[in-house]
Amino acid sequence: MAHYLPIISSFILAFSFFPLLKKIRKNRSVSGVSLLMMTFGVAQSTYFIAYNLYFERFYMVLPFVVTGMLSGLILYYFARYNAKQQERLLLAGMLGFSLLPFLLLLTPHLDTPTVLNGLTFVGLVMSSIRVMPQTYKTLKSGDISNLSARYFSLQFVAGVCGLLAELAMTTPSASHVLTFVMILLTNAAQLGCIQYYKMRPVTV
Repeated sequence: MAHYLPIISSFILAFSFFPLLKKIRKNRSVSGVSLLMMTFGVAQSTYFIAYNLYFERFYMVLPFVVTGMLSGLILYYFARYNAKQQERLLLAGMLGFSLLPFLLLLTPHLDTPTVLNGLTFVGLVMSSIRVMPQTYKTLKSGDISNLSARYFSLQFVAGVCGLLAELAMTTPSASHVLTFVMILLTNAAQLGCIQYYKMRPVTV
């Protein structure tokens, strides 16, 4: 069962992104979407992918591959539709900075398993705060034109599958368990914001 849940989670994650990507392509804009959320999505996925590949937890790689690739696609649309040259450079700088902790792997007195385990806790921090800028942006602007309630609700369901899959592992990873718990909490909060502004739209 632990093998099937990450696969199910991956399909749910893919479907969660489709409405959001459809809106972005239709509007040719990523306004209302937090780029920090997507940047952290790419970075934290990279940390967990490295950990799961190294420890041969191959099924748990799948959800993070989907999240990282589709978050990266949204960043691509930002660079294509909205960004000026300076903003593209800023985006590249944000991505580079968020991946700097990988340089710890070059430290000779630190062994690879210890570093990779530590990096998953960096990913945990990113996962914990990645939706907060989006929630703040939504609360501040009331702009939900490019936001999809289905995205956050399916992300929540995928988080449930991921949490159950991790708990079914022979030796569950504490950082993975906490990450999935934070995914549930943060996506529930953002979904609540969207529903609020649907019932009480901001008047221009």
